[in-house]
Amino acid sequence: MKTSTLRVNQSWQEIFTDPSATPDFSNKVLPAYLHRMRWFAAKSSAIKRYNIEQTLPYKMQNGRLTYVIFVEVVFQTSNTESYLLPITLAKNPEDDISVICEIKDPTKKSMGFLVDAIYTKGFRNDIYQKILTGKKVKLNVGEFHFSKGKTLKAPSNINKIESKVLKLEQSNSTILYEGKYFLKIYRKLFRDNNPDLELTRFLSEKTKFKNSPKFAGGIEWVREDYYRMSIGLMQEKVENQGEAWNNTLSSIESFFEKVDLNNVPLSDIPKFDLYKPIETGDISHAFRELVGDEFLDKVALLATRTAEMHIALFSEKTDRHFTPETFNSDYTVWLLNRVMYMFDSRFHLLEQTINKLSGVAREYAEYIIDNKDDIKNRILNFDELSLNSSRIRIHGDYHLGQVLITGSDFCILDFEGEPESTIRDRKVKQPPLKDLAGLFRSYHYATYATVFNSLDGNLDLETAMEVGGRLYRAIVGLSLHHYVKTAMENGLNIGYQKEIDFLLRYHIFEKAIYELGYELHSRPDWVIIPLKGIIQILKND
Repeated sequence: MKTSTLRVNQSWQEIFTDPSATPDFSNKVLPAYLHRMRWFAAKSSAIKRYNIEQTLPYKMQNGRLTYVIFVEVVFQTSNTESYLLPITLAKNPEDDISVICEIKDPTKKSMGFLVDAIYTKGFRNDIYQKILTGKKVKLNVGEFHFSKGKTLKAPSNINKIESKVLKLEQSNSTILYEGKYFLKIYRKLFRDNNPDLELTRFLSEKTKFKNSPKFAGGIEWVREDYYRMSIGLMQEKVENQGEAWNNTLSSIESFFEKVDLNNVPLSDIPKFDLYKPIETGDISHAFRELVGDEFLDKVALLATRTAEMHIALFSEKTDRHFTPETFNSDYTVWLLNRVMYMFDSRFHLLEQTINKLSGVAREYAEYIIDNKDDIKNRILNFDELSLNSSRIRIHGDYHLGQVLITGSDFCILDFEGEPESTIRDRKVKQPPLKDLAGLFRSYHYATYATVFNSLDGNLDLETAMEVGGRLYRAIVGLSLHHYVKTAMENGLNIGYQKEIDFLLRYHIFEKAIYELGYELHSRPDWVIIPLKGIIQILKND
């Protein structure tokens, strides 16, 4: 096992007060370890320095000491991010990935290894027991508050808890306990409670909504007269058959294969009005056979579950963090500043990279550039005085990848919000239709990802795009019918048809602009999809 070495003049417990050890730890050992970790989001950024922001000695029930440290990463732009790293000493590390460095005394004798404490059974068992009992642990600065959810049950033997760290490509670390509960340890920290913890706890503990993970517990760092900081969220494990994204892709690919194999004429595929509700009975038997009744039933059910989630989030009457609000000028200023800034940054990037695009993607990009003023006018065409519906806490980053298939039903998860947004922006109450817009953009992605990347038949691109567009209209229309019907029947204030249509189109437009930046940075071959989405709104096509 190859690892860094850190020499100290004192015991490891005093490492953060040893002036000879601290610079080497902060400037050499720590960066090397962080850059190995999947959850460290700043790998590709230009970093100026790493600071130890907080050092919280945390004594476990077995007497062992762990330091919970907050690492501040300072970028060349002077922006900062904070990351969580619990550290302890191990003579024989349980997992190579956990090793931060080896500690040696002045005689070069090994004192053991500094490891990420999450990879030690002692630390994992300790925090599980504290969640189970709802402990409050005093620290040198503030307290750790461990909270227990209604669904968490004590294991048969509290001294022999089964736990393991899952090896997943994600932005947090996840511990599985007893094969029943996931504890998500937040690695990137925010100066406020994480909306993932807040929304999961609210839906599970205060509402009757059944289609999100059950809240089992939480860990928060609390200081008097300061913000609460989320450290971890425990949820009941959801048995599932995978994400709705993969299932949707498979169904759409099957649809195109049937159209191609059977030489289905375009005239046999209905073209519904865009963003207008349609009922299952409005869809011809022949078209349902092509799409598949099972898939259409899932589309309708997911729209219903989405409305039920919003009905639950709309239900709170006393907690100011969740009570519904009306539209006002403050919200309009916040929204317009945010969307205009986002568009300007995307537009600038598109101009810089347009010469790297070709074919239809280049044509779309040129159209966007030529219609810059029209796009800005549409963004600015937001008048709160004409809106009578309610704003509520929403999912905020809602798409098919955030939905699990659970037999014949769905489970909606991951309420952290848009990764680019600040923690405060993620908590702003917004129209529930923004989540529906995110779902529709996800269906749009699944449709046109198939058109542009997966077709292997006789359909030419122009025909395939028209076929895909008609399928998308049917999916959206069916979803909209079931969403609005469920919302109206249960008193969710989303406004009447004109307002619904305006808000839905506005936020689909916003989502497509948001996606444009991601694709230009990460997947240039996919940039054609958000470009297509923006143009569809501009042309009502």
